[in-house]
Amino acid sequence: RTSAPTDVCAAFSALSLLPALLAVPMSSSSWPFDGSSQLGDVEAPHALVRAAASVARVTEVPGARAQRELVFFATGPDHTSVLMTKNALAMLRTVGLGKHALVLADSDDTCSAFAGGRCVWSSRVLREKPADSITNNKFWDWRFKFYYVKKAYLSRLVAGGFSVIQADTDTVWSHDPFPALRTMGASLVVMREYPTIANAGLIYARPGSVEARDLLDEVAWRVQLFQHYPEAVRRVVHFASPPYYANSDDQTILDDVLVSAVLRNRTFLGSTARFEASPRYKPAGPKWDLLPDARLLRAARVAFWRAARYPGMTIPWLNGTLPDGCGGQRYADGAFGATTARCGRASRVQSFPAFGLGSSSDLVGIAPRALFALMPYSDLNAVTHLTAARGFSAKKARLKQIGKWFVEEREAPADEPPRGGGA
Repeated sequence: RTSAPTDVCAAFSALSLLPALLAVPMSSSSWPFDGSSQLGDVEAPHALVRAAASVARVTEVPGARAQRELVFFATGPDHTSVLMTKNALAMLRTVGLGKHALVLADSDDTCSAFAGGRCVWSSRVLREKPADSITNNKFWDWRFKFYYVKKAYLSRLVAGGFSVIQADTDTVWSHDPFPALRTMGASLVVMREYPTIANAGLIYARPGSVEARDLLDEVAWRVQLFQHYPEAVRRVVHFASPPYYANSDDQTILDDVLVSAVLRNRTFLGSTARFEASPRYKPAGPKWDLLPDARLLRAARVAFWRAARYPGMTIPWLNGTLPDGCGGQRYADGAFGATTARCGRASRVQSFPAFGLGSSSDLVGIAPRALFALMPYSDLNAVTHLTAARGFSAKKARLKQIGKWFVEEREAPADEPPRGGGA
């Protein structure tokens, strides 16, 4: 106790030196505590919004608030994924979006492959498999590590006032899609997938209703829940038993969340229950087609499509001609059994399926093919997703065939396995 006065004096002496210490130039391992970050980790406070603001294009919209627009990619650390991302960035330059892309990576080391400061990384990206489930054990790769953060960050960017296209890197860019997206009365626009609903490889979101942003947050929550807590499946699937499949694929989850949001009734039937009755991975379990849940899923999807309305939008780059290779190609719509021209009309004004979100006047829309398309490729479609080309080599070959491969490449390290090259 007798040493206390000495300690107090020492403390006051140190405080008297504080102004001088603050005036000393900081080392490279220090920076002002003002919300900036030298680490590139978008989990740092304000870092994601600051990074987006540095690349976003500001577009004035008559009679409305200016839009801050950007494209949001994610890349894995392997050589082929980095190559595919670099090629996607090169394609963006051909449509005037080269300076307006943000790449999300798993580490600062991966970001070092990209020049220009438009790559950020997240300490929230998973490094290890978080739990034992059939999905995690059978399919775990770098794409699953990003499923949560991509949707969570998309929601965060929208909350920050940005209009964002979240896109896989195995996409072909032929036109700037933002002018068409601005004409849609929907703050959330997804790509069509067949025979289900949506493809998570292309999603557009802009500031709109809370209900639309909640939809993105719901997808992120479900991904995180089932990746980390597979046993939660038994809370939402009455017949589930261990080992749990615990599907955490963002695309199937997006389908269920869209149906839930439009019908105002949360469902886990298509993305969770159906996989817990997988004959391939759970042969001892119940047969999906014999369960009442299967009939409920079909009914829910029919009700979803019947809720559609068809507002119009403008496709600035279309001139009224059908895209090459599209004549006569058709698909069957699983919801109504109707037959529709797969490539869509080529007129400048097109309708698109849109759905109300509760009491909000906002809509979620499904993009026409001229905006977001699956293969076959046509240069009249703004963005084409190469989902059907399986693996990096097939995707690169297709890109070379259509004159859209722009990067020089080196041989991958011998210990680095080839990957798909799209996320």
